[in-house]
Amino acid sequence: MNIVKRLRTFLTLCLVLGVMIWLGHGMETKAAIVSTGHQKYSYTEYRKDLQQLQKKYPEYCQVNVIGKSADDRNLYEVILGNAQAKKHLVVIANLHGREYMTTQLCMSQIEYYLKKYNKKINGTKVSKVLNEVAIHYVPSSNPDGTAISQFGFGAIRNKSLRAALRKMPGSTTRWKANARGVDLNRNWAVAFRRGGTRGYAGFHGNKAASEPEVKALVKVVNRIEKRGKIVGVVSYHSTGSILYGRYASNATSKVEQVTTRMYKTAQSLTGYRLMPTESISSAAGCSREYFLYERDIPCITLEIGRGACPLSIREFPSIWKKNKDVVIREAMLFD
Repeated sequence: MNIVKRLRTFLTLCLVLGVMIWLGHGMETKAAIVSTGHQKYSYTEYRKDLQQLQKKYPEYCQVNVIGKSADDRNLYEVILGNAQAKKHLVVIANLHGREYMTTQLCMSQIEYYLKKYNKKINGTKVSKVLNEVAIHYVPSSNPDGTAISQFGFGAIRNKSLRAALRKMPGSTTRWKANARGVDLNRNWAVAFRRGGTRGYAGFHGNKAASEPEVKALVKVVNRIEKRGKIVGVVSYHSTGSILYGRYASNATSKVEQVTTRMYKTAQSLTGYRLMPTESISSAAGCSREYFLYERDIPCITLEIGRGACPLSIREFPSIWKKNKDVVIREAMLFD
């Protein structure tokens, strides 16, 4: 009898051990490349994740260096799908340094869509969408500002920039600007006017598109438009759980119609509150207004969080649930 009991116990232990090994193997093979479990998603981690995603999905994912930041960090573009497609959707994130959770969100979206490439989202095969509408992500438009927000001025490698920054006003943790103290969402060539003081936020720059990060983004837009049509731009920011999708009377009827479809799609998924129309003068130098009024490109802006920036990582699960399908569903409007 004891022998039978021991045999049963032994077989049970073997079964449990086998299941644990199988589950562990499954978890390892399905483990995400992009981590969403810690607060500071750094430039170093971001670069490593880009390399791994390109290596894992070489047929569907193309990573390009589109320029350099003021402190000589690479600015990356990630193209999902058919780069030679006639239609292109552009996604810009992290224009403000402290809003680095938008980088984490975009990188998670990229990985999610790549994993789903041969599967369906909302009843439509992802590969079909990305073959007809290429998605161009710039997940981190302001890596220097993020480095300052995460690690302080000591993260800036250029001695001259670092010395100048130490004389500027503002908290490093709440730093929005780039490494030259310029707010990259006030530096675009639309109703531009010089304003503010170099520091953590609000300085427009001495002239429109004076900053290398903005120049790189404009260059990408110009390059894409030489090969096809940019059907829309999605811009990710971090404050308020709100959505900018309205437009002033300066917008063309095409921009009005398409932007309306875009914001209604985003709102249906996120539940974010739609904000009133902003005049061009009140949004001087802003990226969204540049696309709407200077480039005639439909554009929406999503502000993903509720708390003060930098957002707590505790907000990410809710943000992810609302936003994981947003970009691919926007692309589906045009396939």
